Amino acid sequence: MKAEAIMIQRPERQSSMQKAMFGIVTIVAWLFWAFLWLPLITLGAWAFGVRSAWLQLYVLEPSHKEGDLSVVLIAAIICALVFSAWAGYNRARFAGKQKRRGNNPVGVEATARVIGASTEDAVSIQAHRRAVVSVSDAGFMTVDQVR
Repeated sequence: MKAEAIMIQRPERQSSMQKAMFGIVTIVAWLFWAFLWLPLITLGAWAFGVRSAWLQLYVLEPSHKEGDLSVVLIAAIICALVFSAWAGYNRARFAGKQKRRGNNPVGVEATARVIGASTEDAVSIQAHRRAVVSVSDAGFMTVDQVR
């Protein structure tokens, strides 16, 4: 395919279904981008919430004792400590470890046996980029052409 023939440079070649799908993908990408801003928005809302809690518990209702806000702050500190400890535990447990183990290599003979072909056919298929394979009604595989 030549570079000047790709769809993005020739939008008139796109069907209406492709254009609609591109629009949907674009909307999803913008929503994901907005989703990435949520932690900052949450931080702002949290800061506003702390100020609102201070206003409600101390400024507007001075008859309450300091215990109201202290309970909220202690609960917040306990939650932060629990989540920090859990994150530290997971970091110590999983840091530097490979996430997945590699697969054991499979030999050509085993592959040929599983697909129902001869070892020569499997070697031929493996050595070339394209192969025309046919399967008989009895379930036996033959390689017709290899390129």
